[in-house]
Amino acid sequence: MPIFTLHTNICQSAIPQTLMSDVSQLLEQAMDVPAKYFAVIIHPDQQLSFAGTKDPCGLCSLQSIAKTGGIRNERYSKILCEFLNKQLQIPPERVYITFIDVNAGNVGWNGSTFAGVPL
Repeated sequence: MPIFTLHTNICQSAIPQTLMSDVSQLLEQAMDVPAKYFAVIIHPDQQLSFAGTKDPCGLCSLQSIAKTGGIRNERYSKILCEFLNKQLQIPPERVYITFIDVNAGNVGWNGSTFAGVPL
């Protein structure tokens, strides 16, 4: 049930139309999670400053059940920072990513929770 969220001050017109599907595919492979469970949310045109400037930046979160933590987060950070730099020209030092490990019983889906769903 990974959910990737990006808040950025990049304007909507500068966001590639394939960004959501591209980041979804990138993380599906990195996290080994089927596409049917993945969600991506992009919030462009945000009023954001980072390190005292309004230069391009991104504030991200990656929520998942049992797929975050430790060395995996370092790998995801590297992959996502490189991706955002390439796709949106956001320098890696202007990106924060919050990793959130979610308990399966705390995520509802399909009339139940993920507690009984093999991921």
